[in-house]
Amino acid sequence: MNVERAQDLIGTPVFDQDGNRVGRVGNVYVDDHTNQPEWVTVRLGLLGIKETFVPLDGATKAENRLEIPVTRATIRNAPTVEAIGGRLTDTEGRDLYAYYGLADDGSEINS
Repeated sequence: MNVERAQDLIGTPVFDQDGNRVGRVGNVYVDDHTNQPEWVTVRLGLLGIKETFVPLDGATKAENRLEIPVTRATIRNAPTVEAIGGRLTDTEGRDLYAYYGLADDGSEINS
């Protein structure tokens, strides 16, 4: 996904592959080497307290919405990740890539 300013995604409503609203973008994580956005956190629930990581791979930005090509259940059941200091550890990154069935290129990801 090519976004001129990744931070513009913060607060954008997120919809799953079936058109169900899942939550709002909480934060954007970019690849250290390419500076391209790779992950977003999605604030779930009525109060948006829980945040979960979702890949931007295959996502599309439409007018005032981000469409993610996975189900709501997949997003809700994603591994819990803390991203201390705005960075994913190598283990957290590998776990997320594996969970979503994506190839991990070994790049570091940060917010």
